[in-house]
Amino acid sequence: MRLTGFLAMICGLALVLALQDALLSAVHLPLAAPDLLLAVVAAIGFARGARSGLLAGFLLGLAADVSPPAAHAIGSQAFVLCLSGYLAGQVAGAVQGTVVRPILVVACLAAISPALYAGLEFAVGNAQFHGVPAAAAASALYTGLLAPFVIPVVGFVLGRGESRGLPTQRSHSRLPGVKTLNRRTSAGSTQVL
Repeated sequence: MRLTGFLAMICGLALVLALQDALLSAVHLPLAAPDLLLAVVAAIGFARGARSGLLAGFLLGLAADVSPPAAHAIGSQAFVLCLSGYLAGQVAGAVQGTVVRPILVVACLAAISPALYAGLEFAVGNAQFHGVPAAAAASALYTGLLAPFVIPVVGFVLGRGESRGLPTQRSHSRLPGVKTLNRRTSAGSTQVL
């Protein structure tokens, strides 16, 4: 990744963090708030793969952990978003070409996140499992409703980099000098070229 692409990603992630803090946290919905950070990280995982989703989740989560209104242990949001971006990247092939599947994956990731936060709090000694199922359902609903607006926008923004020749998960085999890495031989073993 070029330096300009990395700086653009950092600026975009900072904008998403500011939108989450300023707009969505200010809206007082019952039980939970929509998780724009998780939806963006999942969309990056869908568009660029598990490694990019993991990296974006770590950077965005760490920035959210150290930003001022944070009232949780540093690293917990980075862990949850890292895991969410990685899982979204792993199922990216299964959700391409459909409209409903990415939204369902984002909603499932949002439903799992309150349980992960509660588990991490339990690990550091601040266990409070009261209200986790209701928060999981509300988070899944709100983030699932937000996902149809976030996924296309992130895909469009990341698609602009693909049109400029930046490598993506789907275009890596079209790069000059890159060959298929795994080929099956007649004996059934994998040979690396």
